[in-house]
Amino acid sequence: MHKLYLFIYYSFAQYLPKSVTPFVGKIAKKIRARLCRKILSSFGTDCNIENGVYFGNGKDIRVGKEVGLSCNFKTLNRILTIGDYVMIGEYTMFLGGAHKFDRTDIPIGHQGHGEKTPLTIEDDVWIGVHVIVLPGCNHIGKGVIIGAGSVVTKDIPDYAIVGGNPAKIIRYRK
Repeated sequence: MHKLYLFIYYSFAQYLPKSVTPFVGKIAKKIRARLCRKILSSFGTDCNIENGVYFGNGKDIRVGKEVGLSCNFKTLNRILTIGDYVMIGEYTMFLGGAHKFDRTDIPIGHQGHGEKTPLTIEDDVWIGVHVIVLPGCNHIGKGVIIGAGSVVTKDIPDYAIVGGNPAKIIRYRK
C-alpha cells in the first residue's frame, strides 16, 4: 500500500497548485496532507506540504504538528525528524550521506555513497528560502532562525540566528 501512496503523490499530488491558489489550493493542500500521513513515519496535525516537495520514500521522516514545507523543498539521504511549529522556505535542501571518493582508479560516481545522515530540527524553527543543510549538520536547536541562502555545515545551538556561506551565528534571540 505504501508504494501506491508514493505513486499517487509523485505522479499527481506533488504537481497540484500551491495552497494559496484560489479555489483549488485548499483541496490540493488536503490531498497532499492525506497522502503524507500515509507515506511518512509520522505526520502531525495542521501541517502544510506545498507542491514539488520531495522526501524519497518517506520511511525515515517524522514531522511534528503545524509544520510547513514550502515549494520544492527536498531532503535526500537523510533520517529526518522535524519538531513542532517549524517553517521551511522554498527551494530548501537537506543533503545527507556523501559520495565516496577514496579510490582514484574508479570514477567517483561509481563508488557509491555513505549512510543516511540523521538530522533533528527542534521546535519553533524558521528556515529561510534557498537554504542548504549539508551532512555535517545533525542538529538544529530550538527557536533557531536560518537566513535565506545560507549553507549550514554544522550543528546550530538553541535560539541562534545564523546566516551566510558557511552559516555563522549572527546573534541569539534571547
